[in-house]
Amino acid sequence: MIKLNLPFHAYLHNKPPTKISTQNNRSWRLLKRDRSFPLTSMATTTKPMKKTSSLHQKWKGTKDQNDFSSLLEPMDPLLKSEVIRYGEMAQACYESFDNDPYSKYCGSCKVPPKTFFQDLGMNDFGYDITSYIYSSNTSNLVPKFFTKSIHSDGPWSPSVNWIGYVAVSDDETTARLGRRDIAIAWRGTVTKLEWYEDLMNFLKPVSAQKLASRDPKIKVMAGFLHIYTDKDQSCMYSEFSAREQLLAELARLTMIYGEKKEEISITITGHSLGSALAILSAYDIAESGLDILDNMHDIPISVMSFSGPRVGNTRFQNRLELLGVKVLRVFNVHDKVPNVPGFFLNEYTSSLARHIFDWTTWFYSHVGEELALDHTKSPFVKTKLDLPSKHNLELLLHLVDGYHGKGTEFCLSSGRDKALLNRDGDILKGEYLIPPKWFQVENKGLRKKPNGKWELPEQKGIEDHLRPEDVELHLRKLGLKV
Repeated sequence: MIKLNLPFHAYLHNKPPTKISTQNNRSWRLLKRDRSFPLTSMATTTKPMKKTSSLHQKWKGTKDQNDFSSLLEPMDPLLKSEVIRYGEMAQACYESFDNDPYSKYCGSCKVPPKTFFQDLGMNDFGYDITSYIYSSNTSNLVPKFFTKSIHSDGPWSPSVNWIGYVAVSDDETTARLGRRDIAIAWRGTVTKLEWYEDLMNFLKPVSAQKLASRDPKIKVMAGFLHIYTDKDQSCMYSEFSAREQLLAELARLTMIYGEKKEEISITITGHSLGSALAILSAYDIAESGLDILDNMHDIPISVMSFSGPRVGNTRFQNRLELLGVKVLRVFNVHDKVPNVPGFFLNEYTSSLARHIFDWTTWFYSHVGEELALDHTKSPFVKTKLDLPSKHNLELLLHLVDGYHGKGTEFCLSSGRDKALLNRDGDILKGEYLIPPKWFQVENKGLRKKPNGKWELPEQKGIEDHLRPEDVELHLRKLGLKV
């Protein structure tokens, strides 16, 4: 685990405060969705939290605020720290997810929110969980994505899975970053990589699921949209969709820290399928105007995408860029998942073909700046890897750690343990004597009771994972529930 000591956020999230005279925040939110007009920076009386490093100002002086290329070639050490940091947040989703079919709570999170990072061995990580996010699957569009217990009569719903979390930087980390960072982490699939075949592989207008959209031709993959918006009101954990849970929590947090006049940033991360949800939710947050505070300050939104597939069409890509969402897309060039969907019709298609086929439901475009890495450059990694290994998140973080720019020698710079490559895979060369898939919960979670019997313990405080009344309250304020 890397502890960020320097505030790269000051560059990553730096957008000048933008506002325009309006009678109320709601009208500004609606006006902001258009984003077809120049925005003017105006004076503000907001008092930012005191920064503990002069580097906060260094990044504010960077000339091109929207171009990552100057930081990728060569690789800036602060950017590297941030990428690994958010990659670890995404990895925490896998480590905390209960995907054991013998568990009565299969499909839930194994650890409570109050001790989330500590229970995962990520002590002093600098963030606190404020809310969990759940997703349901009522139409069987994504059968292999959802994990369920073999005990159909267990306490956990077979149609609901824990899908991620919202966390906020603590005071110390906030001072280091220069902003109160609201981090959103989406879980990827824990099943086989055929998941993209199970998802409905065609584009669907975001407006079909009542997402904010000024253009009915903005479309995203139907399966991603389903996971984001589906709900099962028969279960308390999916009474509201993942989308509604997220937007309500963001409304609550931005109100709290906005009233304190703190600078705020929103950073969204995810691996694989989680990357797609990260990009989709970033669009939704920006298009809904949730990144606008009552004092008309614009909250910068960034996405750290790991091994993500394409999400939407060209109009979705263009709109996301116009909304000012920054996306850094990190992937292994030998991984096949980032090539789908849209294997034949995509951003590399000629402009003529794009003009002809862009109206179809199979034309996809990647978004953001890319950081393409090559696992064959690492001297620690096996020469031949299978598809799941090439897609592995720990491998990707290892490659980020050793990358310093094109044409440079691979050299680990953070002291990140290479044994993590085999944590849940078989990636590390045998000469290092680290067995594959070495990580497991002690006794697979079974505990010996006083009567001598071994059983899985009951989950404590599971009812604390969600506050339905809070979700409904903030959705009403947003005008998303009547």
